[in-house]
Parts: sequence; C-alpha cells; structure tokens
Amino acid sequence: MVTYFLAKSNSTSFIPTYFIGLGVIALLFSQRMKHILSNNTVLLLIITMFLAYMVISNFWHTNLIATLKPAGYALLILSFLVSIPFISRQFKHFPERFVQALLVSATISAIFSLWGYFGLDYRTGDEGRLIAFGGLDNPVMSGLSYGAACIIGFSYFVNRSLLEKSLLEKFLVSICLLTMLTALLLTETRSAILGLLFGGAALVLTYCSRSAIQHTYALSKYLVFLILSVSLAYFVGYFDVLLERSTSLRPEIWEAVYVHLSFPQLITGMGTSADASVYYAGELHKHPHSIYLSTVYYGGVLGLVGLLTVFGYALFQMTKLDRSIMIYAIPLFIYGLICLTVDGNRIIRKIDFIWLMIWLPISLSMIRSASVESPDGS
Repeated sequence: MVTYFLAKSNSTSFIPTYFIGLGVIALLFSQRMKHILSNNTVLLLIITMFLAYMVISNFWHTNLIATLKPAGYALLILSFLVSIPFISRQFKHFPERFVQALLVSATISAIFSLWGYFGLDYRTGDEGRLIAFGGLDNPVMSGLSYGAACIIGFSYFVNRSLLEKSLLEKFLVSICLLTMLTALLLTETRSAILGLLFGGAALVLTYCSRSAIQHTYALSKYLVFLILSVSLAYFVGYFDVLLERSTSLRPEIWEAVYVHLSFPQLITGMGTSADASVYYAGELHKHPHSIYLSTVYYGGVLGLVGLLTVFGYALFQMTKLDRSIMIYAIPLFIYGLICLTVDGNRIIRKIDFIWLMIWLPISLSMIRSASVESPDGS
C-alpha cells in the first residue's frame, strides 16, 4: 500500500504483493496462521468461493492459459487479506504504524502532484484536472486514491483525539489531510467527493459509543458542516467545474454494456478476462465504469450475488470489531462501496485503488478474530 502511492509505475507497486504471497505460503501451517484461518472461516470461505467462481467463469469463453493470470491475482488477494491480521497478531501496534506509513506516503505523493499541477502545468489537457505522478496516472485513479487516504486520515485524527494525543501530532495530521484533500479536489473526481461525504457520515457513527439521541445530534452537526461546505463550494464556483462534464456518459456506457448481455451470459457472465470495452458516440470506453455492472458483465448475476454476499458479510463482521480498528474499516469500506458504484472495473486484479478501498478494510475486519486467543492460550 505504501509503494502504491510512491512507486514510479504500477509494475513497481506490484512487487511487494509477491513477497506477501510467498510469506503467506511459508507460514501457512504455523499456529498463528491456523488461528486466523479458523477464526475467519466463514468470511474467507465466502471470499474464496466468490474469487474461484470469477476465475472459473473464464472457462465459459476462453481457455486454461487465460485463466492462470486471474487465478494468480486471486491468490495474491487472499494472501493480502490474511497477512494484515497475521502481522497484527505478531505486532500489537502494526495497524497504527501501517496507517501512519500510508498517510505519509499519500501525503508525499500529493505534494509532488500539487507541485506538478501548479509548477509544471502537469494536468489533463482537455479539462485541466490534476494527475498524480507514478502509477496513479489518471485523474479518477488519483482522486479515488487520495479520497481513500483522506478517509483513513480523518479516522486516524479522530482516533488519536479520543486517545488525547499531543497537539503536535494532530497538527501534522491536519497538514497531511489538507494536502491530500486539496489534491483530491483538483482531480475533480466526483465519485471520490461523494464517497468522502458518506465515509464521513460512517465515521461520525462509529467513532465512539453513543445513544440514539447522541448519534442524531452528531449527524446533525455533520449535516450542518456539509451544508456550509457545499455553500462555500457553490460560491467559489467549484460546482460549475464539477457539473460541466454532466454525467461523463455513465448511463450511456452502462446501457451499451448491458445490451451485450443476453441469456445465458446474463446469468453466468462473459468471463473475467473478457473485453468489456464499448463504443459510444464514436469513442472507445474500455470498461463499464461500475464495479457492480462490471461484475455482472464478467461473472453474471451469479457473480454479483457473490460480490454482494462478500460485501454484506464483511460489513457485518466489521460491526464486531474493536472500536480502534472499526474506526478505520467501516468508513473506508463505505467510501469504497459508494465510489465503485460509478467507477472501477475488475474486482480481481493486481494492487490498485480497489485493494485500498475494498480488500484493505476487509482485511482489517479479520483483526478482531485474529486477536482472540485459543482456549489453550497458544
């Protein structure tokens, strides 16, 4: 995740995932790994069945060779999911250090992106949107990634405030948040901004134990804050910038993708390695721009049911987390679910913003179970 923000290219950020995979294989039969697997059996079984189905869907329309790549990606995802609870079981403060490292790397990336935007005029030629350096090489990927980092940063700030940490640390986190938020707004990625609003609401609901009246009061304050923020954005003309792209042809792209699906492909899908690109108004659109519609295209209705089952059970498990972990997992997960309604392609792929918004919070959801000692105390 740290290399994801700082790597020169996507290929560089992929390398650590291979080491994680090898490490998980080497430790597969260790006592701690057995505890993690046994304590998260249901969630891991649901995820494995879903990933396996999406990989096997390639057999409908392609051959064994084309199936090997998504199968490898699925194994990398599974190894990543169990690696975080495994390390957290070994090192108590790992989640906190992991979040700190991620915030620092995202902030450094945002600083260079802002320097490129203002100092080098490094932006999209048609709309003037910010583009990050390195692997985050388009405004949408940049915006979604910085938005996820902002959610994690807000969660960290609130969590540290509850622990009454130093003002200096709060100040530094505030600088990081301001930098990342500025970069996010300059990408003009509307799905990330919308996801940030919903993720913020989830953070308000999870950051401490409250009664229904207290939750209502907290949400009311958050609503007032949103109204003031939206009013400010309106008066400075930011809405005009966001709305000039209309719907970015999302409905038209979705319709063009949907008409390609007929029975039985609507039920079983076209296969994970299928080409989902469509032409509309003389332009090529490489994917459906929705993780849910993409899953229907690649895995059919069966794949979508599997995806929603994974999301639903993972969210249920997150509600049982210790609050120090829940405060990161639920807001980030809600952010991802909202953003990926209008963005995203394959759920099975190498590390990208989907790992950050979906697989990371699901991995965090396993820390609760991983921390429960077995009856024999081993």
